[in-house]
Amino acid sequence: MLALVGCAAPPTGVRAEPSTLVFTPAAERLELRLVNHGEAAAPLTAIRFDSRTLDWSAFGIEDREYPREIAAGGAVNLRLRVDHDHFTRGGAPRSGSARLLFAAGAAPQIVELRYAQPDPTGDLLRAGVRTAVLLALAALAWIGTRRLKPPLTWPAWLPLIAALALLPFGPGLCPDAIGRPLSAADVEQCAAGRGGVPLALVAVGEGWLVYFVVLVIAALGRLTDTTQLARRLASRDLALAAAFAGPLLAFGTLDPRRLVGEQAVGLFHGAAIFPSWGLVVQPIAAAVALAVAAAPPTGRLERLGFAAVFVACFLGGAGLPMLPLAGAVHGLALFIGAVVLAAKIAAVAWLVQRLHATASGSRARAALFFFERAAIPLAITNLLVTSAYGLLR
Repeated sequence: MLALVGCAAPPTGVRAEPSTLVFTPAAERLELRLVNHGEAAAPLTAIRFDSRTLDWSAFGIEDREYPREIAAGGAVNLRLRVDHDHFTRGGAPRSGSARLLFAAGAAPQIVELRYAQPDPTGDLLRAGVRTAVLLALAALAWIGTRRLKPPLTWPAWLPLIAALALLPFGPGLCPDAIGRPLSAADVEQCAAGRGGVPLALVAVGEGWLVYFVVLVIAALGRLTDTTQLARRLASRDLALAAAFAGPLLAFGTLDPRRLVGEQAVGLFHGAAIFPSWGLVVQPIAAAVALAVAAAPPTGRLERLGFAAVFVACFLGGAGLPMLPLAGAVHGLALFIGAVVLAAKIAAVAWLVQRLHATASGSRARAALFFFERAAIPLAITNLLVTSAYGLLR
């Protein structure tokens, strides 16, 4: 299966993660992780910077004592720093590079070190593209308030725009390495903005907090309408906020990208066969979210927005169990992830529609009715139990 998707062979020997360490003015101290994938301990010797490179003197190792070996299946960290002033002397700030050399057993190793200055032109271009996409979404939402039957009100399209803006479409994009296999650490570095970009329209560290605020505003907006359906939809929005808070509390993050990354870790001893998806870790929250989304009548676009958030919080985003894409060719991994993400969103939207269409008097309809009526108490109880477990663990 790995060969079919272009994944590299399982790593052997000692590997540096990331393979190229990128420093910036905002990240002058970084850790380099040396992982031993072999079955025997690997001695580390001759750790030094390549003095043949122009900027080797700008980099340093902060560890007082260097690690002498890496146990079989183990890892060690080296704390590296860069001298920012080295790249600002004698004129305009510039970028630079060097190489870290070491020997793992009898095998010499090279790690590329880069210092990258900010790219205002590239940042402005990326910001312009993201802004244009967000404006296009807003324009489509405005058209929906005029053309769709029934019209899409602002309490409906505001959470939709927030969901699509915050949704991580992948772990990160490394433009200079599209055709190369990358480790998870390489992609994470790109997602952090060092040598690449995050794959989200709005990359906010506390992104789900923004989404919760949007849901509350939408609920308050619905209460301006005195109809029974409006009150029902307002209650649904508040229940969704409480349900989605479950996996965020369980995984301990409000960052959309980190939440998806946490779900890629195996539930039992790191095994990827059974992932720690939010659906497994927070089944009550997932059931509440599905029920309150399916019970009241909603439009196709509202179901799409809900499905996007549900996939990110409960189904591991663009990841697949038993098929880790770390080590695959980067461009192919991004394509597979995009296909998987789209398939998951479509499947959840279809499931919500099918649940809503269940016949009156059926067991599924009775379960939906129960979860909708008890949604907020169940979600709050789930949050209390999750908090207690986190404190006692």
